[in-house]
Amino acid sequence: MVFTPVAQILEPQRNNFNLLRVLAASAVVVSHAVFLHSGHKADEILFGVTFYNLGDHAVNVFFVLSGLTVAASLARSPSTAEFIVARGLRIFPALAVCAFLLILAGAVITVCSPAQFLADTRVWRYGVKTLLLGSASTGLPGVFDGNPHPSTLNASIWTLKFEVTCYLLLAFVGWLRLLTQHRYVCLLALSWTIAGGFLLMRFGHAPAPLDQAARFWLCFSLGVAFYIFRDQIPLSVIGVVGLGLAFWLTIGSGWERLLSPLATGYAVVWFAKLPTGRLRDLTNRFDLSYGMYIFGWPITQTLILVQPNIDVWSLTLLSLLLAAAIALWSWLLIERPALRTRKAVMVLVESRIERLRQRLVSKPLGAEDSDALKADAT
Repeated sequence: MVFTPVAQILEPQRNNFNLLRVLAASAVVVSHAVFLHSGHKADEILFGVTFYNLGDHAVNVFFVLSGLTVAASLARSPSTAEFIVARGLRIFPALAVCAFLLILAGAVITVCSPAQFLADTRVWRYGVKTLLLGSASTGLPGVFDGNPHPSTLNASIWTLKFEVTCYLLLAFVGWLRLLTQHRYVCLLALSWTIAGGFLLMRFGHAPAPLDQAARFWLCFSLGVAFYIFRDQIPLSVIGVVGLGLAFWLTIGSGWERLLSPLATGYAVVWFAKLPTGRLRDLTNRFDLSYGMYIFGWPITQTLILVQPNIDVWSLTLLSLLLAAAIALWSWLLIERPALRTRKAVMVLVESRIERLRQRLVSKPLGAEDSDALKADAT
């Protein structure tokens, strides 16, 4: 049997990474639509079947693919600073526009008067908190208050703070030159022992922020490992079946949260090598995943507000279609243009840093500094 190493599928024309991200984003939209329709977490797809529901598994896929592709991006970047700038341009421009549009929409659909809405400090605080990646559980005054899951404007973005943290950790690890195979395997073993041990210890408890941090590090660091060991890791259906069976055997035990990222992560990277023809070309040209992810929740909430009696199937289908349509607009008008400004932004950042450095170097001595120098001379 011929095994395909990960290294052979890293070029965009040879993988389905963008297609997988769109499928993961669609799974998140579907999972949230089912939940928001009733307001009960128990109604989410796969709830009670595995530890993670459908949306959770999809987010795990995001983090694995992110680790792989972002590690490759860091390796190609001329500097750590340019890598961080590129990551910022991928996340924040579309997020800022999303927050702005939600505030505008909120002003229209709120049950408050326009004067009450605009005078409420929660409006500007929502915008600021969104850019600080902390507005996931908050809302706007009088918006979605009557929905089955009221008030929360855009819960999907709760994972972005973990995503950005993983970017910064990767940049720091790269700056420390720990992304060689020998060093990274030591880092991986240590961090997985800590994170995995913590999750095992937490078996039976409701997930807390530290649980989520451990979970996302397992997924993201696994993706990074796929890149670092790209020549050694073979992709085969035997591996998919073997890890899938191991995951199935651990369902309901403390080991499930450790095997789940391994099985899911390996399966999606294996799927990435399968030929998908024009669908691959289409998703490589138009990356809708991020737009669908950040706009999906408020779209579903708005549909429920406008049509309270809508059935769950219609809600899910309309949410997917509208999320894809707005994501296309977001990609063409915001995300892709923002990414194309990376070089220009780096030139601006470097010029500001150089100007600051020159000011510090050429700063004239103050009176106290002169006196100190004279005292030293005598």
